Amino acid sequence: VFGQQVVDALDVLRPQSHAAHGRLLAAGEYSVPLLVQEMTDGENEERRWACTQMLHEIGRESVYPLTVALPNIAPEHQRKVCQILGSIGYNHAGPALLELSQDADSPAFVREAAARAYRQLGGNPELDDPGTLHTILGRQYFENAEHLVADPWGSVNNVWHWDEFAGLMTVQVPTELYGPIMSMRSSALALEYDRSNSTAMSQFVAANLRRENLMPDGWEDPIFGDLAYSPQFYAMVHGSRTGQDVLALALESNDTPLVRDALAALSRTTGESSLFTAYLDRQPLLDAMQYPDRRVQYETALILAKALPDDPFAGSYRVVPILAGAVRTGGEEYAVVVAETTEDQRSIAGRLEAEGFNVVGVATSIEELADPISRAPGLDLAVVQTTSMQAEKADLDGLRLNPRTSATPVMLIVEAGDVPTYKNEYRSDPVVGVSRAGISDQAFKAAVEDIMQRGAGGRLTKVDSEIYAMESLAALREIAMSRPGAYAIQDAESALVDSLQTRTGGTRLLVAEILSLIESERAQQAILDAALAEDVGGDRIPLLKHAAASIRRSGNLAHRRHVEELQYLIDNSSGDVADAAARVHGAMNLSPEDSMTIVIPKD
Repeated sequence: VFGQQVVDALDVLRPQSHAAHGRLLAAGEYSVPLLVQEMTDGENEERRWACTQMLHEIGRESVYPLTVALPNIAPEHQRKVCQILGSIGYNHAGPALLELSQDADSPAFVREAAARAYRQLGGNPELDDPGTLHTILGRQYFENAEHLVADPWGSVNNVWHWDEFAGLMTVQVPTELYGPIMSMRSSALALEYDRSNSTAMSQFVAANLRRENLMPDGWEDPIFGDLAYSPQFYAMVHGSRTGQDVLALALESNDTPLVRDALAALSRTTGESSLFTAYLDRQPLLDAMQYPDRRVQYETALILAKALPDDPFAGSYRVVPILAGAVRTGGEEYAVVVAETTEDQRSIAGRLEAEGFNVVGVATSIEELADPISRAPGLDLAVVQTTSMQAEKADLDGLRLNPRTSATPVMLIVEAGDVPTYKNEYRSDPVVGVSRAGISDQAFKAAVEDIMQRGAGGRLTKVDSEIYAMESLAALREIAMSRPGAYAIQDAESALVDSLQTRTGGTRLLVAEILSLIESERAQQAILDAALAEDVGGDRIPLLKHAAASIRRSGNLAHRRHVEELQYLIDNSSGDVADAAARVHGAMNLSPEDSMTIVIPKD
C-alpha cells in the first residue's frame, strides 16, 4: 500500500536518507496527510522537524491540503503550518491564512502567525476581505490556472476535505472537472461572506454549467452531485443580470457550449427592460452577436428581436440581417484547410466535403485564407496539417487573432510520433483537437465529430438549421407587424427574396407573409413572381393571398407583366385559384382600360 510505504519512509527519514526523501517528494500531495499526521501527532521531535521540512520541499502541491488542515489542527501546529504556507509563497493559501488571522476564537499568537504569513504573500490582513479572496480564487479555478492543479497531466486530481477521525481525506475527480468544481467551491465560500456578491454568484453558475457540459458519461459527481436543482435552474433563477455576467465569462473564455447555455437561460428571463446591463465598457449580448459561432449569433439575435425594443441601440442594425441569414443559409457548414502540399490540401478537403462541409479555402498558411474567411457566412472548422510546431502556432495565432475565427474549432493533423507532444501542448484548450496523419476515413470522421462536440457543442445539423430558420422567421414576422423603433424589417428583404426561391412548404409561405409586410416594390414583385410561376404547385393560392395582402398594404407596385400573367391565370383557371387571382386583381384597383374584360356568355 502506498500509504504504508510513506510511513516506512518516515522511519528512516534523515538528511542522508536520499531514497526515502525522493519517495516522499515524488509522492507530492499524496504525502501531505501522513506528513501532517506525523508533524502533529508524532512523538519523535526529529521526525516532526523532518516532516516540516518535507512539506516545504513539496511546495506548491502541499498548499491546498495544508489550507484544508489549517483550521482543524491544534494552535501550536497552526502556527507551524502558517510558517510553511508563508514560505512556500503561493497565493491560493491566502483565503485560509486571512480567515485564521481574523478568527477571534483563535489565540493571539496564531492570529499573528497567520497575518505574518499572509503578508508574505503580499496581502494586508487589516484591509483585505476573505470573501474577495475566495472570489478571486474562484475565477482562477474557472480559468483553469495551472498552478492550482497538482497534476495537470493526470486523468484525475484530488479534492481535499477534513475528516474528524481520519484527518486529511481526498475525493478524486476527472481533471477536466477539477477547475469547475473548485471554482464552485470557492465561489460558494465567497457567497457565505456576502450573499450579494454578484461576481461570485455568476462564477458559481458558470462553473456549474461547465461542470455539466464536461461531465463524463456515467460518472456521478461526489462533490456537487446532490444539488437540489439543475444547473439551468441556477442560471435562470438569479435573473438577467447574473445571466449576462455568466455570458460575459463564457465569451471571455471562448467556451461555446457555455455561451449557448447562458443564452438559453437569458432567452427565458430577458425582456426589453433587462436587455442591457450596467457594464461600463461592454454589453455581453452585443458582443455575442459578433461571436464566431453562427448558432451563438442566431440565438443572441433571437433574444434581442423578441424583446422588441422601441429605441435603437449600438449594434441593433445587426439583428435583422443575422435572422435573415439564418433563413437563407440553411444547414451549410464551412471549413478551411491548411496543409503544406497540394495533395494533402485536396485529400483533406475531399474528406471534409464527404462529411458535408463546404470548404471555402485551402492554402499553405492561415494568412492566405483571410479573404475566403471574410466572405464566408461563418467558419465552423479549421483543419491544419503541419510538420512544424512553429508553423502550427503561427496558424493558430492567426485564427485566434481574427474575430471571425477566435473560437473556431481547430483540428491539428500531425505525424504519429508527435501526437503525445501536441496533445500535451493543447490539453487544456477545448477547441483544439489533435489527430494522427494517415488515419482511415472513419477515424477522420470520428475526430471531426469529437472536436466539433468539444469545441462547439456539436455540428450544425439540418434539423438545427431548420429550427433556427423557423424561429428567425417568427421573430422577423413579429418585427414586421409591430415595427419596433430599434429594427428595420427592410434589412431582411434581400435574404427573404432569395429564400422565397429556395425554400418550400410552410417555410416558404411564412417568408412570403413577411415580404407582404415590407413596403417595397422588390418584395411585392417577388411574391407575385412566385405566385404566378408555372411550377408553383400547391402553393399558388396562399402565395396569391400574400400578394393581395402586400398590394392592399403598400399599394400596387406590380410590373405590367404581372398584370398580364394574372389576366392569363384568370382566363385559364376556375374555382379557388380563380377566386384567389381575383382578389389580387381587385387589390390592384386598375383603371378600366387596364382591367380585365368581362365576357358574358351568350344565350
